[in-house]
Amino acid sequence: MTIKETPLASSAISTIKTKFGNLYFFENFLITEIFEGMIVGKKEFLKIFDLCSDNFGSNKPFGIVSHRLYPYSVNLFELIPISDKFDSVVANAVVAYTDLSVKNFELEKRLLNFKGKFFNNMDSAITWVKKEIKKSN
Repeated sequence: MTIKETPLASSAISTIKTKFGNLYFFENFLITEIFEGMIVGKKEFLKIFDLCSDNFGSNKPFGIVSHRLYPYSVNLFELIPISDKFDSVVANAVVAYTDLSVKNFELEKRLLNFKGKFFNNMDSAITWVKKEIKKSN
């Protein structure tokens, strides 16, 4: 079930549909839903971080919840050089439903050097992200 099909969608401050997925902005975190079969690389991540800067400001810590409903690829070779963009992300939660998604996330976390955690449900992921944001202030 996508975010727009849940009550959570009504509390989003902003919803942006891009060529690669839907982005749901809340007070201090973002939920991403990347479309099936996409390859997410530097261009897509820079777009996400530009939108985060627009929504959260340039110095405000925020969290990201990646709702991995569909299989897609992350081009780590393009992201490693821009991994410093992750500095303002105090928590990166992944909600996934397959073992492959979990393994991919662990590899991304290790190579991009960010604080992240895996969850199998959205409520737990959001609770953790909010807690991590509060701890960072």
